[in-house]
Amino acid sequence: MRKVWLASLVILLTVLGAVPGSGVAAAAEKQVLRIGMDELPILLDPPSIEAGDQDKASVIKALYEGLVRLDKNGKPVPGVAQSWTVGADGKTYTFKLRTNAKWSNGKKLKAADFVYAWKQALTPGREAGYLYKMYYVAGAESYHTGKVKDFTKVGVKAIDDSTLKVTLKGKYAYFPSLLAEPIYFPVSQEAKEAAGITNGPFQLQSRSITEIKLVKNPYYYGAATIRLSEVDLLSPLGQKSENATEAFVNGQVDWVGGGNTRIDFGYRNRFAENDYLYAPYASTYYYQFNLKQKPFSNINIRKALALAIDQDEMPMAIPAYGFVPWTLFGSRAQYRAEVSDTAFDRSNANKAKELLAKGLKQEGLTALPPFTVIVNEGDEHAVFAEMIVQQWNEKLGVSATIKLQNWQTVLANLQSGSFQIARTGWTADYNDPATFLNFFRTDSTDNDSGWSNKTYDQYVKQAEQTFDAAKRVQLYTKAEQLLIKEAVMIPVYNYVVDILRNPQIAGVYIDYDGSIAFSRGYWK
Repeated sequence: MRKVWLASLVILLTVLGAVPGSGVAAAAEKQVLRIGMDELPILLDPPSIEAGDQDKASVIKALYEGLVRLDKNGKPVPGVAQSWTVGADGKTYTFKLRTNAKWSNGKKLKAADFVYAWKQALTPGREAGYLYKMYYVAGAESYHTGKVKDFTKVGVKAIDDSTLKVTLKGKYAYFPSLLAEPIYFPVSQEAKEAAGITNGPFQLQSRSITEIKLVKNPYYYGAATIRLSEVDLLSPLGQKSENATEAFVNGQVDWVGGGNTRIDFGYRNRFAENDYLYAPYASTYYYQFNLKQKPFSNINIRKALALAIDQDEMPMAIPAYGFVPWTLFGSRAQYRAEVSDTAFDRSNANKAKELLAKGLKQEGLTALPPFTVIVNEGDEHAVFAEMIVQQWNEKLGVSATIKLQNWQTVLANLQSGSFQIARTGWTADYNDPATFLNFFRTDSTDNDSGWSNKTYDQYVKQAEQTFDAAKRVQLYTKAEQLLIKEAVMIPVYNYVVDILRNPQIAGVYIDYDGSIAFSRGYWK
């Protein structure tokens, strides 16, 4: 992939000069978008989304809408709730629902529908990958685990048909962003089957194993802003194609890529250069030190290894120098646009040699003992690991062995601390830098680095309780700078998705979670 520096918040899809054919012209006139997916999602109820269900998220976020939605920049804006206030304690939110918020059957959407949906999602014993996102609500975790039997003890209450009160277990300034997650979406109490009655920009018209047909929901409060009349999600099987990429080059779909569908570059000679682009989503690929094992407890040795890596020499689209990736909202724009990671320490072989010598002297060593890097099998992880190990050897004269393991074994070794350096990655749970920076807090159950820093903890916790977005970004910046300065981990690159689309499509983009945001798309 080519290297690129992103200058905007989200890669929006714009006209690149291609001339649409007659079939495209007809689709444009009717405002019908055809999206190819290698496999169509089956369950379409919000709580059913598991980690990695990007195709399902694409569909569900078109069918449903929560109290809050995210705009194209990732900023939380009013959704079903036209406004909200936060109590003096910072834990109590009162939402006023839109008077014209309705279900797709034309009936009024009420605050009680949210209470009903959240209760169903938190049903004791129910397994759902993202239920932990609801644990910010007071009593939610206790109810789900069965410790509390009475749902009225959970912090959600319908004051009247248009007023919903939510009480949190702590102060979380980024809570509005969480409310844009499907797990918080309302569910109709009258629906007989999943997605039978919805409240989003689109409604389900029909579905089969080869096609999911969505049509514009006339009862959506913002129907006037929705320009697509229909969105058809199509599988290759229905198009008699080998995969979604072939369906695109055959003119059977208008968009492929994002979600769980990958581009087959074996068809590269059959699609135009203007048809292809790539877009980031909130996931970072990095190498993790184990600070509980010598010599990696020595900051100078860690920094030497970090500075010996030149991300610019590696074949990735978006080199990473910080932990927080693109597509996460800051205070005015994307956090990475406001706080560029290019200011962090970059590759510096001479400085790396100085720090290594200093660290070895501190440890009473004359040379760095050979060490092992564990890397999960699949994709190109081993190739990247070989590049990194080669840079360490050429620039510092150190030796490392690459050990391939399946992903579950890598995770087990990370959790048990049975590693020296490991290849790993992290993907956002919600659209805020906290979803990354909370990872390395001392009290984080995910923090497998062995690093504990009170100043870092203070920055992140203070940001969590700071409702001034600009000040919160300043605290995030200090925390991330400290994380990188102490070389707790080595960022390598930010993930992207490859896309094929007709250049006449606009307003469709890749959301922070890798799903396809098409609700406000249109043909030019």
